[in-house]
Amino acid sequence: MSEPTAYETYGKPIIKGIVVFLISLSLFASYSILTQEGASLDVLGDILVTLYISVLVFYGVFWETMDTRRFRLALYFGVLLWGAERFVSGDDSFLTVALILGGLGMLIRELYFKN
Repeated sequence: MSEPTAYETYGKPIIKGIVVFLISLSLFASYSILTQEGASLDVLGDILVTLYISVLVFYGVFWETMDTRRFRLALYFGVLLWGAERFVSGDDSFLTVALILGGLGMLIRELYFKN
């Protein structure tokens, strides 16, 4: 067996710690928004998209599946979902359109071009 690299020894635990911190921060922010603004459709949509992306990133980092096709499809769907949620909430800015078109484009590309 070969010696573990510095990334495997120090990098992976640090990255996992950062991911856990950011997911915790994201979940706390979602809870805070829910308690301050109530359970409106806009807030619930935002929280559901946040939960979806958080679970997806957690799955990708901790099970080391970020380089799989299934993860990429789920990620691109998340980008599309994020843009759709913003559009349904009434935000029709450039970022919203870019998220929708970019997510849809990446999703179509991943489904059409197989490795």
